[in-house]
Amino acid sequence: MGLSEWISNNEGLLNGIAAFVVIFGFLGALSRSLLTNMRERKKEVKKARKITLAEISSPSPYPIQFAKSDGVKIAFSTFGIDEPTLIVTPGIISNLHVTSHLPPIKETMNALSQFSKVINFDKRGQGLSDPTSEVATMTERVSDIACIADHTNTDRFFLMGISEGGPMSIKYAVENPSRVSGLILFGTTAKFVRTDDYPLGISDKAIESLISAWGSGSGRDVFFPSISREVIDDDTYKGIEKLLADKRSMAQIVSYMRTLDVRPILNKIQCPTLVIHFTGDLAVPIRMGRYLADNIPNSKFIEIAGVDHCDLGNAPDAISEIKLMLTG
Repeated sequence: MGLSEWISNNEGLLNGIAAFVVIFGFLGALSRSLLTNMRERKKEVKKARKITLAEISSPSPYPIQFAKSDGVKIAFSTFGIDEPTLIVTPGIISNLHVTSHLPPIKETMNALSQFSKVINFDKRGQGLSDPTSEVATMTERVSDIACIADHTNTDRFFLMGISEGGPMSIKYAVENPSRVSGLILFGTTAKFVRTDDYPLGISDKAIESLISAWGSGSGRDVFFPSISREVIDDDTYKGIEKLLADKRSMAQIVSYMRTLDVRPILNKIQCPTLVIHFTGDLAVPIRMGRYLADNIPNSKFIEIAGVDHCDLGNAPDAISEIKLMLTG
């Protein structure tokens, strides 16, 4: 019997052997791949260094300076290259010591400082800035930005508003078009609270829950889901919240957030604007970011896959867009 005739007569057997080789060869490769990934993951977990509350609250590596705004000392720090200048208005609550060590914010600022001079500050009544008996007004918040720019002799700069820092940045940009070269709005909104004329907003119940939940650590999966529990455990995160603010301060901030509404001035923004938002942002839903982009002239909307609120450290495309705006 010739070879060709034997192959023809035993075609079924050969197909079975081929299938066996393919299937088990694939499974073998797959199992090897899975084992490799598991080993790599174990290495990553092993490498992940746990950050303690003492480290988080330790002094910032950047010198803290102070500028006076209506008699109130505003703390700020500067790092990065000489130019262009990017002034960053922080989110709901800040502390320059804490944010310089908290991974998502630290990594975001480090990425931005590779191509700009970053100026971070603590809003009045927060962090290292002077305490206040009552939460600041929007007008006072805007004057804080002006005071930082004046104190650092920064005639023209880019302005980045993160979360609750967005509305004050929008108002400053509208009132000072000659000083703002470009506006970056990250994880923010024109108005926080849901109303009949703004059904996109956050429910009053959800806003109110910020007060009762603050200090429990439950906010980490909303505000900082990118922070691994292998790096910052739940007890440490609870400590961070309590370090940043007490419930009374949070109640004042929530009361202030309810008053924010810069929708009427969005069409007055003259500078180029980047609106950046994570698809699954649980703190400020993406629909609110889309509203900003739809109502700001000359704006560009950048959607990032993920559920983070304010972590650009692992969003190279967004960082590239910001770099393009700043460096032209």
